[in-house]
Amino acid sequence: MHFYLPGSIAGIIIFQVAIIAPVMFKTLDIETFGKVIRKIWPKFFILLSVLGLGSIAASYLETDSMYLLSISIFTFVACLLCYAIIPATNRASDNGDKKRFDVLHKMSVYLTVAVLLSNIVYLFL
Repeated sequence: MHFYLPGSIAGIIIFQVAIIAPVMFKTLDIETFGKVIRKIWPKFFILLSVLGLGSIAASYLETDSMYLLSISIFTFVACLLCYAIIPATNRASDNGDKKRFDVLHKMSVYLTVAVLLSNIVYLFL
């Protein structure tokens, strides 16, 4: 079970970033895209947080590896942080605060990439 959850986390991130977001961006006008993405992204991070929490439990119960447990904890915390900064990111966008938006958006992107890569590495440890 402890390998299933990191694999799911990696797959969901790849699906969301490589398929869902680009298709929406190419298909929807920018205003509609913004409204839809604001509904999807919080659910995305909550789902990843829940899976990260499950991964913590599975890693703790099924392995004795601190590396695997650490990746699971990082996943949970990073995804919760990404979820927590969504309102500030949206406010920055709405207020035209490009600098703040860029910082918050990059933080979210970098954390998501780190979660993706760490969960791929998990599968090989």
